[in-house]
Order: sequence, then C-alpha cells, then structure tokens
Amino acid sequence: MTPELLYRLRFLSDLTPGPGGLPLVVLTEIEEADPPRYRSRLALFDGALRFLTQEEARKPRYAHPYVYFLRRVGEATELFRLDLRGGEAERLTHTGGVLDYALGPGGEVAYLALKTAPKPGAPRVYEGWPFKFDGQGLLPEGGIGLYLLSQQEPLLTLPFPPKEMAFGPEGLYLVLPEDAQARREGRDTLFLLKEERLTKVYGGVGPIFGLEPSPKGLFFLGHAYEWGGGTEARLYHLSPQGEARVLLEGSLQNSINSDLRYGRHFQGPLWDGEGVYLVVTERGQARLYRVDLEGRAETLPLEGSVLSFAKTERGLFLLTEGFTRPARLEGPLGVFDPNEGVLSLAEPLYTEWASPEGHRVPGWLLLPEGPGPHPLILYIHGGPHTAFGQAPMLELQLFRAQGYAVALPNPRGSTGYGQAYALLEGEWGERDERDLLGFLDHLLAHFPLDPDRVGVAGGSYGGYMTNWLTARHPHRFRAAVTDRGIANWLSFFGASDIGPRFTELELGAAPWKDPERLWAKSPLRYVHQVRTPTLVVHSEADHRCPIDQGETWYTALVHLGVKARFLRVPEEGHELSRAGRPDRRVARLRAYLDWWRENL
Repeated sequence: MTPELLYRLRFLSDLTPGPGGLPLVVLTEIEEADPPRYRSRLALFDGALRFLTQEEARKPRYAHPYVYFLRRVGEATELFRLDLRGGEAERLTHTGGVLDYALGPGGEVAYLALKTAPKPGAPRVYEGWPFKFDGQGLLPEGGIGLYLLSQQEPLLTLPFPPKEMAFGPEGLYLVLPEDAQARREGRDTLFLLKEERLTKVYGGVGPIFGLEPSPKGLFFLGHAYEWGGGTEARLYHLSPQGEARVLLEGSLQNSINSDLRYGRHFQGPLWDGEGVYLVVTERGQARLYRVDLEGRAETLPLEGSVLSFAKTERGLFLLTEGFTRPARLEGPLGVFDPNEGVLSLAEPLYTEWASPEGHRVPGWLLLPEGPGPHPLILYIHGGPHTAFGQAPMLELQLFRAQGYAVALPNPRGSTGYGQAYALLEGEWGERDERDLLGFLDHLLAHFPLDPDRVGVAGGSYGGYMTNWLTARHPHRFRAAVTDRGIANWLSFFGASDIGPRFTELELGAAPWKDPERLWAKSPLRYVHQVRTPTLVVHSEADHRCPIDQGETWYTALVHLGVKARFLRVPEEGHELSRAGRPDRRVARLRAYLDWWRENL
C-alpha cells in the first residue's frame, strides 16, 4: 500500500431524493492530470449509477421536473437547473457569487448572492469580525442580496451572510446574527421572512443549524454555550404556536474523523410525517436515530457509521462507512460500493484504559502483521471535540502497512461519550494529557509494542497536543509530526478565523484579560525542553490554525538545535489532508512515511 492509492478511490456525497423515489448522489473521482484534480458528477441510482452531468454539481435538489445545483463558473459559484425531460443544464444566475439557495413548496427558488464580486488584488476594507474563513479566504465586505429567481432586484440586502435558509409553510426561515456583536460571539438568531420583512422567531444565545420545516413546526439543532466549546447540541422543536422544546441532547451529527470523504453529507434532522431522523455519534459510531414529537428516540440497527441519508417513497437510502471502507450507498435498491475490490484495510482492535480518576478512556489499536514488538505511533485526533471511530483513516492504514502500530485514543474532550466527558473546561494539556499518556502506557503493557520506539502525531488540536507532549515529556517520544497545530495562543487569538471566540470558549481567556494563562497553555512557552525530532506540516492558506503557528514552532526547534523538517504546502487550507489537491495530499503522506522511516 502506498499513498498513490488515493488516486484510485471514489467518493459518494450529496445524497438527496430524486425523481420516482430514486436517490440522487454525487460521485467524485480523481483525474490523474497535471496537476490531478477532483471530478464530481451528479448521478441517479436505480440499482446502477446513471450520470446526469459530466461536470460539477454541488448541493443538488430535486423539484419536478428539474434538478437544481451549484457549479463554479470562473471564480464565482452560480445556480444551475437541469430539466430531466431532456436538454443541457441551464445557468440561472449571473452574480458576484451564489452563496446558497432554497426551494419552496410552491416552486419558489430563493438564493443568496454577493451583490458585487470582489475585484482580484484590490484592497479590502472591514469594520467587523470575522473577516476571513478557512476554505473561503477573505469574506465579502458589503451586503448580501436575498433574491427570488423570478425577480431581478433583491428582496433584502443583509449585512451578514446567513448561515442557513429553508422554506416552511409560514415562509422563508433564515439563520443569521442579529447584530455585529452577536456575530463576533457566534450567537445566531432564527428569522422568518414575511411580506419582505424579517421577524425574529428564536435564538440569540448560541449556534443554530440543521433547519427542517414541517407541517408540525420547525426542527433545528443548537445550544447556548452552557459548557463552553464542548457544549453538546440539542434537537429543538418549535411549534406553530412558537413554543420551543428540546427533544434530544447529545453529540448530534457525525463527528468521527476520516480522510476518505469528499463533498456534502446531510445528517438531519429530516421530517418523515411523525418525527425526525437524525445522525448521532455514540461511542465511536455514528448511528441513525428516529425521534418523535414527545422526544422518544429509537436507534435503527445498522452496521458501521451513517454518513448521510435520504428518505423517499421507496424507503430509506444511506451512505454508510466503517473502519475498513469509505462510504457506500445502501437502500431498497441494493448496495453500491464505488471502491469494491480497490481497498483492503485492517480492522483495529478495541481497548480501554481504566483511569484512576474513575473514568475509562476508549480507543483502538492498529497492529501490523508479525509477532512484534512493533514501533508505535500515538495519533491524536483534531477538535478536540471530535472522535475516532467507525470511519476510515487512509493515513493511519498506510502507517500500519509500513510496519507501525497506531494508537487511536478518544481522551476527554472527545465526542460521543456524554456531556461531561466532552468537556476540558480550560484544562487543555491537563485532563487530555493524563488520558493520552495513560492510554499509551496501557497499550505498551498489554500489546507487542516496543517502548523505545514510540512516535506521536496529530493535526489541528492533535498538532497542539503533539507540540505540548514533546515539550512536556522531552524523552518520551522518538519522533513526532505536528500538523497544522497551535504553538502560541497569544498569536492564534488574532490570526485565526475563529481565534477570539474559540480561545474564550476553550480557555476562558483573552490576551488583555489573562495573558499569563494563554502563555502558560502555549507549547511555545516550553519549546526549549523539546528533544524529539519533529516534522512540521502546515499549509500556507490555513486560516483556522494559521501558518505562523507552524513557522514559529519550526523556527524555535531549529534555533534550539532540535532535528526538524518543515513541509510547507502552498495554496492549501486547514483541510489539506481531507480535501486538498490530490498530489499535495500524496506529498504530505510521503513526508510522514519518510520521517517515520528516518527517525522511528
């Protein structure tokens, strides 16, 4: 197995109901051009894939006899429509860039678009925050137009881009912050557009997402940051009378790590006439729940994890994934696996460490072939509020194929184990460190592993913890890879697209309020203690954990005489390992393997 295996893989996404109760789905494959690129096509599944487009089609939605979708045209995204009775796809908009669209029950089509396209290379002027976002770059400075397809002029000009919109029986719902302060603090409000005026319906206390209108009222997900950044979401039902009730709480939607996905994946809520379907992450598995109006919840018995689903008159269609396979399509018409016969991945072993603090730390171990003792890589997931579980990680399988055992722990801060377990409450580098090292010692004591050949790696929060552990325990690890991590909270605060809000929610601090706390939680404070040979991986267009974090860590290591290497990737953002240009993803994986071979 080599990193070039990536070029042979295909990915399913954007599962949604289509004509005749058949599902629509987008298939993405990699064209080995120079440079290689992703090619996404819209298809109808009737037991086999029937392609409807030969070009990009994102966020498809069916309304007889048309399929609507988004497609990039030059530097902007525009709205298209395909008549299934025949003909080519028709471009419906000519804008500065369509941000989103929604279909109404009476054939209405609403869309959000930039009123004017940013001029490339021109200075940008901002008076609010955020002003950039990872994967998007600089955000529009001016107003956002809300349009109906049947009209030339916008219904409204909005000061901020709405987060979501959806048509309900009452009108068009939109989610956006009420004012600039609410935008800075991540507090969304649900508005209803009636007679060209926005009326506040609910919110103003935290994030709102997953709108699902129904004849029985509106369903949505959200919370009020009661527990800071680790607050788990709630499923709300807003009755036609305006009463909001909580039906379910938990790690709602699929928060399991994978590097073998591409595109959008709807995870609910979805109204089915008597209740809603919704994906919930529990103990390393993304399960499909059905919740009625009284809050009674039942789990559908399914293997693996649910990545996406759609319900039609023919039944329930699912995209499911597991440790050893990317998403495949399952449903009343059979199973379609786009990677059948291409992948051969290993099933990891489940294990738990009993902490003296009274909780158990769950996780998995990928063991290579042979009796051992094997070198071990402690791999730390991102987030921190995500999890390892039943989803494929090609990167870690490649390590195993080269003879390395890989540990996949879910320390405190991880999702799927209850609200209390998901919390760090400011104790980054404390609770999680104890759990990670305890789990590591447990593995070394019970499996054929070499305690003198232990590496550590991770991305984003996992990169932070890699920096932290190698600084705090300079002789524990033989090699390290820190990928898109955090080295200095003081600079992260202002440079990251989520810096102020994330830092406050996770550490309860700001540079002018408690600089000592931010410095004490920064790996850079302890970098002089590092002795571990370290590969630093960072992308130049990463706005989530900006490249100054990797530059600073690498520069410090070099000046301290620590063996170090810097893989600096142009044009890519925080999602390089999951959605970056294919050849750059392969180069990243090669750099990891080279580093382990030389140092572990």
